[in-house]
Amino acid sequence: MSVLIPWTRIAELQIRPRLFSGNQEGVLGGEDLAVSRMGDRFVVDITTSQMRQDAASRDLIGLLMEATTDDARIELRLPNAPRPIGSGIVIDGAGQTGSTILLRGAYRQTEFVRRFFSIIHGGMHHVHMVRGRAMADADGRVALPIWPMLRFISADGDVCHFDQPMIEGQLVGFDKGVGFERNRTKPLSFSIQERK
Repeated sequence: MSVLIPWTRIAELQIRPRLFSGNQEGVLGGEDLAVSRMGDRFVVDITTSQMRQDAASRDLIGLLMEATTDDARIELRLPNAPRPIGSGIVIDGAGQTGSTILLRGAYRQTEFVRRFFSIIHGGMHHVHMVRGRAMADADGRVALPIWPMLRFISADGDVCHFDQPMIEGQLVGFDKGVGFERNRTKPLSFSIQERK
């Protein structure tokens, strides 16, 4: 079970890809070949502000300590997020793989443009990004191009979070612990990387 990390004292969140794809160099000057692999995923690097000795800061530190042996989860609050598109959007059909997923439950004519979202599969959030743009039809269905490609075989009804996506995975970098000086706690920095 993942520990939900609150946005208390979070100063900065940076999202970046964790790549398992690569390039194969061409032989004797031949062209390079892009090699896509299932398994590319995301990491967020998080920094807190200077923390006070108060209940909110103690709670954050306690949750981070717990997450060192469990996984951590945090909402992706990214700047310039597109306007909300509502809830109830789910995967339309089991057995989907690849870089396009079929969804249902959107409002008709909803436009999906380069936004991060998470899919809950097997009880865990998996972050993806809309490639380009797509629009739901009159029935609220859409074929959504995504990056990276799915890392699992979908189940019908897997829930998609577009308005409040979450990233979930291993807490990394908190092994340095917490530093205190006088009546303050030093800023913390850590990462959450998706496991699968």
